Amino acid sequence: MTIKVERDENSKIVDVLFNGKPVKRGSMRGLKKAQELPYWNEIITPVMAENPFSGVQVDLSPLEATIYNFCVQWYHRYETGQETGAPIQTYDDMKYFLLELNAPAYMDLID
Repeated sequence: MTIKVERDENSKIVDVLFNGKPVKRGSMRGLKKAQELPYWNEIITPVMAENPFSGVQVDLSPLEATIYNFCVQWYHRYETGQETGAPIQTYDDMKYFLLELNAPAYMDLID
């Protein structure tokens, strides 16, 4: 699996190639919106993420970890009545982006 990230002059992600092919348009739509939110936090090293309910641990690439972190932050805000800053469509776009990049991680961490 190879993930290539292209950035603009402000270091924002503008394109992602997964195994040499562009990711789905919906994934990029969600990513563009997510990067504008104050709780967007780009992770630059691989991480071990843990499902807080099942305890399952999964290795994630930096982009996968960033997407997962966004999903966790968005959902926490939604459940606690805080302003998410983005519609549920953005959350859906991002969680399906993780599914596109790493289906087993999506199943273990989100589904």
